[in-house]
Amino acid sequence: WNCPSLAEQVPDGPATHAFCESLRRMGRSQLPQLDAQVAECWLFHGTSFDAAAGIAENDFRLDLTGSNAGTLYGKGIYLAENVSKSDEYGEGPRGPKEEQGNWRPPPGPPPALVRHSVLLVCRSLLGKVLYCDAETPSPDAIQRSCLAKDAAYDSVLGDRRKIHGTFREFVLYHDDQVYPEFIVVYERIFFHERFQEIFGQMVQRCRQRLFHGPTMDEEKVLKSLWDRYAMPHQGRIDKWQLLDLLKAINQPPEDEEGDLDETFREINTSGSGRITWEEFLAEMTDRVHNTC
Repeated sequence: WNCPSLAEQVPDGPATHAFCESLRRMGRSQLPQLDAQVAECWLFHGTSFDAAAGIAENDFRLDLTGSNAGTLYGKGIYLAENVSKSDEYGEGPRGPKEEQGNWRPPPGPPPALVRHSVLLVCRSLLGKVLYCDAETPSPDAIQRSCLAKDAAYDSVLGDRRKIHGTFREFVLYHDDQVYPEFIVVYERIFFHERFQEIFGQMVQRCRQRLFHGPTMDEEKVLKSLWDRYAMPHQGRIDKWQLLDLLKAINQPPEDEEGDLDETFREINTSGSGRITWEEFLAEMTDRVHNTC
C-alpha cells in the first residue's frame, strides 16, 4: 500500500522531515530509517514528566485527549513539527492562546519560572493527510474523515500557521500510528532574562564608548526569541509584554495604567496598536544611550 509523498500532501513538507533528510544526506543522522511509503516522519509531543513516563510505559491514551491540549480537531494525538509549539504543553503554567486578543496577566506576583520540561520525539505514520486551514473546523466531521469505515484519510494537518501565523499541528486518531522513540529533557531560555543580559552588555560597551548598536550575534539571538515571544500577535507585542521587558531592565513605567499606555504609544510610532520588532529595537537602542 502506497500513499502520496509528504511533499505532495504537506505544503513545504514537515520541518522536522526536511531537517532529518538533510542530516541523512550529510551522513550525520543517527535516527532510524523511516518508511516513506506510508508518509512516516518525526514529530514532537509536549507533555509533563509524569505523562511522558506514562506514555513511554503504556502508550498514548486517547481517553485522556483534551485534558491538556484541547480538541480543536477532535479527540486524537496532537503532534507538532516545531518544538516551540510542543513546549506550550510541557511543564509549567499555560500562557495566552494564539487566538486570544487583549490578554492581561492575572493580578498578583507572576508564577515561578519552570526551567525544565520534557517532550517526546515520535515516529508518526501520517498516511493520507487531510489538510485543514479552516478557522473553526468541525471536530466531528474531521474525526469521521479518519475513523469512518470508508475513511479517506489517516491523519489531519491543521494549518494554524496560515490562519494565525503560529504553528501547524498534526493529529492522529489511532495510538498504533505514533511511537514515542525518544524522551528529551530540555532547559528553557526565557526572553526577558536573555534580553536583560544583552541589554547589560550593550550598556557596558556604551560606557566604554564602544557601543554602535547591538552586534550581529546579539541581534540574531534577540530576534529569534522575539519571534516566539511575539507570536500570539503575529510578530508584534502588546503593552503587557512590553511591561515584562521593561521590568527586566529595571525601567518600568511609573504605573501600569496611564504611564504604561503613554510609554507604549511613544514606542509604537506606527500607531498600529502593537509594537513591531523594528520599533522595539530602536527604543532599546535609545534606552542604552540614555542609561549610560
